[in-house]
Amino acid sequence: MFVLKVRIKFEKTDQMRFIGHLDLMRYFQKAMRRADIPIKYSEGFSPHQIMSFGAPLSMGVSGLGEYMDIELKEASHISSKEALERLNAVMCTGMKVKKFLQIPDDSKPAMALMDTADFKAEFKESVSQDEIKKAIDKLLSRESILLTKISKKKKKNEYGKFVEVETTSVTDIKPYIYKLEALENGVFMHLSQGSTNNIKPAFVMDFLAEEGLENAKRNEYYLYRLDMYTDEGKALDEYGCEII
Repeated sequence: MFVLKVRIKFEKTDQMRFIGHLDLMRYFQKAMRRADIPIKYSEGFSPHQIMSFGAPLSMGVSGLGEYMDIELKEASHISSKEALERLNAVMCTGMKVKKFLQIPDDSKPAMALMDTADFKAEFKESVSQDEIKKAIDKLLSRESILLTKISKKKKKNEYGKFVEVETTSVTDIKPYIYKLEALENGVFMHLSQGSTNNIKPAFVMDFLAEEGLENAKRNEYYLYRLDMYTDEGKALDEYGCEII
């Protein structure tokens, strides 16, 4: 049976930015059925739609360039234009499908391809661009930007009982901040998002707050992920083409 790999680019904004990754998966599973998209199902006792997503967003972060990969089995042809019309007809406020692209059969999943991402922080209150630039310059002038992480895990003690142990790790994230620029009332960030060095934009904003940018404190700005890129510097949708 003919199988077609498809990469979907979509937006997740407004109130939908507060739903978690599992709820997002359930949402799209229902949307595929309602839009009558001929998606392929797995085999076995509990068949499920073959669907995978790019890196999940943190709660409350809007996504303007999010990705998911699916597989189609077609008894009849469906074009990108028709698929977009069908899907957007069943989308709720805060969700919009932007592209529906065929990708090569040997393409890696979006999650595995992602290496970097663009982010934008938009301040809720007005801040001058000069003030933003001053904080960025001070941060980037540091020899290192050390991020301390405290994690907890359970280990067996000398009596064989599991106890909770705190571990601390310190990472210099400066080499993984590839671009940091002042915008009009906001900050642009191009950050490493690989499997080993995944830099959260909220951490970068915390450091800007340390440099005197009061509006960079948590809950003082809206955060957007603009797009995702591979290690070749290409956006994930550059590997696909429209189905005519």
